[in-house]
Amino acid sequence: MHRWLALMSLIGCSLSDEPACPGLPDSIPSDWAVAPEGFDTEAFDQEVADAMRRGCIPALSASVVNAEGPILVAAWGFTNLDDPQPVTVETPFMVASTSKAVDALAVLIAESEGALDRDDPVSEHVGFSVRNHRLDIDEPIRLSHLLTHSSGIQDNWTQVLDDSYAPGDPEEPLGTFLERYLTPDGPHFHRRGNFYGWPPGREWLYSNVGVALAAYAVQQATAVPFDAYCETRIFEPLAMAHTGWFLTDFEDLDAIARPHVAESDGWKVLEHYGYPTWPDGQLRSTAGDLGSVLRVALGDGEVDGVRIVPQDAVGSLTSPLIEGLDDWYIRGIIPQQNLLWFGMNLEDRFIVGHDGDDEGVTSEMFFDPATGVGVTLLGNVSDGGLGHRTREATIALQQRLYAIGEAQP
Repeated sequence: MHRWLALMSLIGCSLSDEPACPGLPDSIPSDWAVAPEGFDTEAFDQEVADAMRRGCIPALSASVVNAEGPILVAAWGFTNLDDPQPVTVETPFMVASTSKAVDALAVLIAESEGALDRDDPVSEHVGFSVRNHRLDIDEPIRLSHLLTHSSGIQDNWTQVLDDSYAPGDPEEPLGTFLERYLTPDGPHFHRRGNFYGWPPGREWLYSNVGVALAAYAVQQATAVPFDAYCETRIFEPLAMAHTGWFLTDFEDLDAIARPHVAESDGWKVLEHYGYPTWPDGQLRSTAGDLGSVLRVALGDGEVDGVRIVPQDAVGSLTSPLIEGLDDWYIRGIIPQQNLLWFGMNLEDRFIVGHDGDDEGVTSEMFFDPATGVGVTLLGNVSDGGLGHRTREATIALQQRLYAIGEAQP
């Protein structure tokens, strides 16, 4: 399951099922934009390099923030091991499902502008009927259902979504794909494969297509393309200069971290790819830029004096949207589903945000409500590969980064 939660990589993994790490170059370069006063960056570079070798990670980008600003912003490793070029703090990484954290902000902004309401039936905004065709009911699927993964819309990987991945930006428009997926006459429609057998609002089961539909509802309700809406309402106000939804948003594609897969005979460096449900996971960004997204939540919707989300709406990111949602599938891993953002335990620490994992990429973007410290960690290898090795390395680094942030006065 692509674009799935990175924590799912801990379930059912076996080191014997995965190839050995092909190894990394002898020297791993680093680039620093922000470091705490008096911080030993050289010692930390060695610490990160050791973790990258243990986890078999070609490149990492990290940020630590609080409500006042960035505490640490740095990057290590290589954009492409076929032609090793050092990453910098300005190197964008594909962030997979962490993209959904940005989708949530767009929904809250559109709602604050009066373009839509989270309780609206989705059909009112998208121009075609959205219902569960597996059930003989007329109960509408509402925007709130999409935002809590409780719509009953299923990700049909084997019949549709796996084949939708392709090099470059997607050719099929978002709305066209969704209508073809959700309506009976569409070529992507499969009654049992595209829908679960329960009504909306009752059961939790992760739905990338549902989140893409929520983004499309924002687009149709505001009459602004979703990527442009994010640019003007989120990326520009937050000075996220190295963030975009499409490859065409970037001048130099070679400067973007390439996805990597470890194979038995070496590294496979993937082409940059996309898919028609792009709002659910196609964002490319830097750890520094995503640190600003965390600061929206940490600053009650405001960053450096700029209001991004109304203060009374920020709570939707940190509290459950639907009480009593049956989360049987993920209970114990994600104890709290909010408005796309979710709460989970990182060992003994409770954190809120989103993560992502797709072919050759991984990302973590969370903050600790108890300490007010946020951490973003991006990598260009899947967290779900190589058994537990990669995941164990990223967990350890996240904990270290939280400790660095919490040590600051």
